[in-house]
Amino acid sequence: MAIPEQFVPDFYKKYVRMTAVASVFFKHGFFWAAEALELTRLFPRKMRERVLASDEYQLPLPVRLRRVIEELGPTYVKFGQILSTRPDLIPPDIVKELSKLQDEVSPFPFEQVQECVEEELGRPLDQAYKSFSRAPIASASIGQVHEAALADGREVVVKVQRPNIEKIIKIDTEIMLDLAVKAEKRFEEARLFNLVERVEEFTKTIHQELDYTNEGQNADRFRVNFEDDDSIHIPFVYWDYTTRRVLTMEYIHGIKIKDKEKLVARGYDLTYLTEVIANAYIKMILLDGFFHGDPHFGNIFVTEGQVVALIDFGMVGVVDPIMKKNMARYFISLVNKDATALVEVLEEIATIAPDADRDALTREAGRMMQKYSDVSLGQIKLEDLVMELYNLGMKYKITLPGEFTLMDKTLVTLEGLGRHLDPGFDLVGTAAPAARMLFRRELDFRQFGGDMVRTFLDLRDLMAALPRRLDRISKNIEQGHLKVRIEMDSYVETARSMVDRLSQSFNRLSMSIVLAALLIVVALILPDRDSAVAFGMSLREIALGCVLLLSAAWIISLFRSGGK
Repeated sequence: MAIPEQFVPDFYKKYVRMTAVASVFFKHGFFWAAEALELTRLFPRKMRERVLASDEYQLPLPVRLRRVIEELGPTYVKFGQILSTRPDLIPPDIVKELSKLQDEVSPFPFEQVQECVEEELGRPLDQAYKSFSRAPIASASIGQVHEAALADGREVVVKVQRPNIEKIIKIDTEIMLDLAVKAEKRFEEARLFNLVERVEEFTKTIHQELDYTNEGQNADRFRVNFEDDDSIHIPFVYWDYTTRRVLTMEYIHGIKIKDKEKLVARGYDLTYLTEVIANAYIKMILLDGFFHGDPHFGNIFVTEGQVVALIDFGMVGVVDPIMKKNMARYFISLVNKDATALVEVLEEIATIAPDADRDALTREAGRMMQKYSDVSLGQIKLEDLVMELYNLGMKYKITLPGEFTLMDKTLVTLEGLGRHLDPGFDLVGTAAPAARMLFRRELDFRQFGGDMVRTFLDLRDLMAALPRRLDRISKNIEQGHLKVRIEMDSYVETARSMVDRLSQSFNRLSMSIVLAALLIVVALILPDRDSAVAFGMSLREIALGCVLLLSAAWIISLFRSGGK
C-alpha cells in the first residue's frame, strides 16, 4: 500500500529526486554530477564503461546538456531557457542548443484544475464561471490555460497552476544549488560563471513566477504605460477571479503575428504592424524602463483595426534610470559604429576582469565595427552583431547585468519577428531616435532641479546617519575591533599616503559637517518670509552667501595645501 504523499518526509523526497537527477546526468556522461551529489555508489564502474561506449556519449556536449535538461523536467527547462539569454557567460554553441528548449508539457487532468480553482476562489467552479472548457488551450511547466466565461458573459482565459509544482520546484532548486556549490569548488569555469549566484537568481525569479498576482500586476502596469496609445492593447485582469495560483484575464480575439498569410488576407499593413510592435518595445525599454521579456510569435496578436495585443507577462525586464541611459548610449554607439563609445558603455554597466587589457578590447571592438562601416543599418543583422559582441566579452571576461542581456535577447527576437513581417525592417535605426530623445531629455535644464533635490536629500540622510557611524567606529577603535586591510608595495610610502589621505578626509569631513549644519539652519530656523533686512537681501540670502563664502575659502585652502 502506497504511503500518502503528505506523510512522506521532505528529506526523503529530496533524496529520491537527487537519485533521479544523478541518474540522468550519469546516463548522458556528466559523471561529476553523481559525484557532487555523493551518489556514485549507485553507479558502478561497469555502468560508467557502458555510458562511455554508448552512441549518446559521442554526441556534442551542448546536445547532451540540452537532453539532460529536457529529461529533468520543468524546473531545469526554465533554468536552461534563462541561461540561453546569457551569451555573455556561456559559449555560443551551448546558447544555440539551449534556445531550442520548449516549455511545453502534457496537461494535467481537469479534475485537478477544478479542485485548484475552487480552493483558490472559495466557491464551486460553476458558480465562479458561466462556462469553463475542460480541455486546455495551452500547457506549460508551471500551469495551463483554459477558455472560460464570467457570469455576465465576458470571455476570459484562466491560467491554473499545476498541483504540487511549488514543492517540486523547491526541491529541484535546492538540488541545483547543491550542484552549483560543488561545481564551483571543482571547476574554474563554474566559478567564472558565478554558478551559485545564477542559481540563486533563478530561484528568486521562478518563485516570483509561481505567484500569479505578480503577472497580473505586470499586466496592469503595461496597460497604464500604454493607456494613451490606441495601437497597443493589454488584456484586462479580473482581480476578483485572480489569486496566487489562478489568473483570470480578458480573452484576446485576433490573429497570431506568425500567421503572415492570414494577416495579408485580412488586408492588414505588415509594415505598419512592424513599426507599431518595434516602437512599443523601444518605448518599454528606453522610456518606461519596464519591458515585456518574451516577445515570441505566440505572445503577440493583431486584433480588429490593426491593434496589436500582447499576452503573457510572466517574464519582464526592469531597468533603472542609469541603465536606461546606458542602453540609449549602447544604441547610439551601434548606430554610429563607434567602438570607443561602445567600450565606454561596457565599462559603465559591466563587470570587467581587473587584468583585462582595455586598449586591446577597444582595438578589437574597432575591428569588429569596421566590418560594418560600409554597410547600411538595415543590412546589419542585430543577432550577428550581438553574438560578436558577446564573444568579445567572453574573451575579455566581461560579465553583463541580467537585464541588459534580457534586453538584447528581446531585441534579437523582435528583429526576427519584424523581418518575418517586413524583410526591410531596421531595428537599430528605428531605436536611434528614441535613444537620442532620451539623451536630450536628460540634458534638459528642467531636470537639474530634481537632481539637486535628490542630492540634498541624500546629503540629509548621510548627515543623519553620520553620528551613529562615527560612534560605531570609535567604539571599535576603543575595543580593538577595527580592522584595516592594506595592500602595499612599500610600507613607508603607504603609511605616508595614508596620513595624507586621512588629513584630506578629515578636512573635507569637517567642512561637510559645517556646511550641512548651515544648510539645515537655513532650512529650519530662518523664517519662511523673505523680507529684505540689509542691502535688499533676505536673511536666507545672507545665510546662503555665508555658506558660499565658506565653501570658497575651503577650496582655496585646499589648493594652497597642494590639493590636500
